[in-house]
Amino acid sequence: MARAAARRSGLTAPRGLTALLVVVAAATLVAAAQVDSPSAPVAPTAEAVAGGARLYALNCAVCHGASGRGIDEARLAFPPGDRHCTRCHKPNNRAVQSLAEPLVDNDMFSIGVPPPLVPTAGAPAPLAATASPDALWAYLSHTMPRYEPGRQSPREYWQLTAFLLDLNGREAAAAAASAASE
Repeated sequence: MARAAARRSGLTAPRGLTALLVVVAAATLVAAAQVDSPSAPVAPTAEAVAGGARLYALNCAVCHGASGRGIDEARLAFPPGDRHCTRCHKPNNRAVQSLAEPLVDNDMFSIGVPPPLVPTAGAPAPLAATASPDALWAYLSHTMPRYEPGRQSPREYWQLTAFLLDLNGREAAAAAASAASE
């Protein structure tokens, strides 16, 4: 009897289940977007960007350079004899070397291939110039600093994100990261 009623109404178990799954998936995506994404963009707070600048100077500039242009810029601060040293920064080294493990020459971490100073079709722009605030925050918080990923608090990673976005002229994206850091 119930089957006949279902056939008459056009609903069958597979269709009803599919519709239910679509509704549940949509509700889950909406809820996740509301929880995971930063609040609506507001003007970047000077405090968040300044906090990110301080954190960058202390934790990032040694490898990424004072203005974020990468190892080529950072090398300029090295002593002249060490500007092309690969004892610690060889591309074939592991991506992460824990400081709890004994260090051996040529065994610190890989810096990979730095992005170009001027992006071209064959050499893309740095991540901070193109990624969403959420994606940049996720990358930073899971991979930086290379020797101790996750070292900063979530708030500090948001401040770094705001600073890097601001540094790349992305004020609206920096505003979203600033709001998330508060």
